[in-house]
Amino acid sequence: MKRQLAHRSGRRDDGSLLAARVQEIRSVDTDDSRGSKLCRFCIALCGIKVTTDGTTITSVKGDPEHPGSRGYTCAKGRSLGRWHHHPNRIREPRRRRGSEWTNLSWSEATKDIASIMERNIATHGPDSVGVYSGTAASLDGAGKWAAEQLAKSLGSRSKYSAISIDNPCKPLVSLLVSGHPGLVPVVDDRHCTFTMFIGCNPVVSHGHLNGLPDPVVRLREFATAPRELWVIDTRVTESSRLATRSLQPRPGTDFAILAFLIRELLDGGGCDETYLSQHVNADDLRLLRELLEEWTADQTSNITGCAIGDLVELVAAVRRHGRVAVQTGTGSTMTAAANLTEWLVWVLHIVTGSYDVPGGMWFHPGFLRQVHLDIKHNTVLPAASPGPRSRPEITVWGDEYPCSAMVDEIEAGNLRVLVVFGGNPLSAFPDAQRTERAFEKLEALIVLDVIDNEMTDCATHVLPTRGQLERADTPYYYDQFNLDFSTQYTPAVVSPVGESQSMWWIAARIAEEMGSSMLPATLTTSSTDKDVLRFLSQRSAVPFDEIVEKRYVSGSPTFGWVRTSVLPNGRWRLAPQEFVRQLGKWRELVPPNGLLVTSRRQLRHLNSQHPPMTQEDADAAIALIHPDVATARGIADGDEVIVSAPSGSLQLRAKLSSDVHPDSVSLTHGWREANVSVLTSASGVDELTGMVVQTAIPVDVRRR
Repeated sequence: MKRQLAHRSGRRDDGSLLAARVQEIRSVDTDDSRGSKLCRFCIALCGIKVTTDGTTITSVKGDPEHPGSRGYTCAKGRSLGRWHHHPNRIREPRRRRGSEWTNLSWSEATKDIASIMERNIATHGPDSVGVYSGTAASLDGAGKWAAEQLAKSLGSRSKYSAISIDNPCKPLVSLLVSGHPGLVPVVDDRHCTFTMFIGCNPVVSHGHLNGLPDPVVRLREFATAPRELWVIDTRVTESSRLATRSLQPRPGTDFAILAFLIRELLDGGGCDETYLSQHVNADDLRLLRELLEEWTADQTSNITGCAIGDLVELVAAVRRHGRVAVQTGTGSTMTAAANLTEWLVWVLHIVTGSYDVPGGMWFHPGFLRQVHLDIKHNTVLPAASPGPRSRPEITVWGDEYPCSAMVDEIEAGNLRVLVVFGGNPLSAFPDAQRTERAFEKLEALIVLDVIDNEMTDCATHVLPTRGQLERADTPYYYDQFNLDFSTQYTPAVVSPVGESQSMWWIAARIAEEMGSSMLPATLTTSSTDKDVLRFLSQRSAVPFDEIVEKRYVSGSPTFGWVRTSVLPNGRWRLAPQEFVRQLGKWRELVPPNGLLVTSRRQLRHLNSQHPPMTQEDADAAIALIHPDVATARGIADGDEVIVSAPSGSLQLRAKLSSDVHPDSVSLTHGWREANVSVLTSASGVDELTGMVVQTAIPVDVRRR
């Protein structure tokens, strides 16, 4: 029987290069010796002041001297003390056989796991052992690196991550348009005068691939005249209330607004003709004009439900400002038309001359990784490879399989051992019940986590990892999402709970037991977190010791390196055939008439990470329903309702709100008891990315 848990839940020359930037780097002393640390709950990477009484964390507050967050931190950051002292902390390694759990020493645990892996690799090949890394692992600099190194040391192609769950369109569009999958466009917040967020609510989420600490203040800055802030969202959100203007389209139709906007700019003026002549092929531009010809104001209004006057005013606003800075969030990246929306966002920036130039968006190479150092012109058109054996029809563009294929691989007997680094597939993968049944078929499900949850319930091996206040860290992957060119370092605040170890150490010990060290020659399992971070920071724009000393170092954004060093022949691929074909069948991607479920974030938790809260403070799994929808179905505020789709149904409480689109019911991901994933299915996935559609899904709602 599974264990029952107690708790669930100045403008520069736009041709300047990176070499000039390195000379401008400055250090900011945030006085960390007296308590300044780094929150890693989300990509905002806020500075925090942590107060302790011995081993007890008594207070977590925003650090007013932190240059990025400026004293701000959210409810999640302030809850880190409660997270550290969570009653369900995992304190020692343990193994389950049948229904019986046994505590193990680290030596016993890693030897047992290594033995199982070796046996399966010998019999079924290296792909029989897989690795999944979730959001919590990505925010652990050495942890995410270790997950990738473990898969590499095993020789396994069975690598999965949260990227394919909610935003695979972003690396795909980057790859097909620029030739490189890892470009991260960042708002030039110092100089841009027109900013737009699509399907993104930064006040709650703190951004999506652009971290926005202190979001209310920043959005007010974006909306202060002569600057304009536009928000496109199916719901009136905390962010859209701060905007200059907002549009509320029907769910899943954001791409149509962009198609109309670009058409008007191409036909009626507003493009940067000089930029286009230098960085776009004329044939691509002609094809784009033909593709967008049908997207008149009338058609766009009919598809989206937005008034023609509002659409025309959006065009006028872009023309007023010339350059734009646009970011999408999961409200668009999890829809059936995600690729089209993201592609057209890139096209909008290109036709307005807004990419890689001041006043628009710059491309962040990452302060620590400096990805530009490895980039070469890719003159060969990118090509996809087949998916895993059970789902060869799924296209793979990078070095990992889409999560939608994992259950099929388990059911087919191809994937037999799975290591989960800081993630919760049961609340993120489609068809949660099928996923759980598949996990029961694994010979070993090894879960690395801080807190017991439903994943540790069904695991065969549970390995306690250190929480963020127990380990030294740098944002090895996530500093590429900063609004400025910066990085940070934080030491540990308190000693680890129980026998918990860092993720990198656990992965290295397993590899070591298999006789295949995944660590470089300079590191061993006797090394410290700081030693590993030093190794990972070898390419940093400044020496690691300076980052450790100053804790926060930053420089100026750089412009021009993508156009000169990345683009094939210096030109964007404006019309990749993959997106041209999808746009040609847009009618198949627009949701049918009727009620649609949409996703949203909540203030006090991130995905499946629910810090302990008082009853008064806790988020609740509720369905936001428009009063007109509720009245037609006899639903009153506070009623229990059933939300159902062909793949499953869930029960939760209704809250009536005129903020939601009349065609939608708004739900939140990350709840196990009211798991939105039961409404999704892996049977139909995006043809280019293998992503399961998770928002703008047809549903029915009725009173219980």
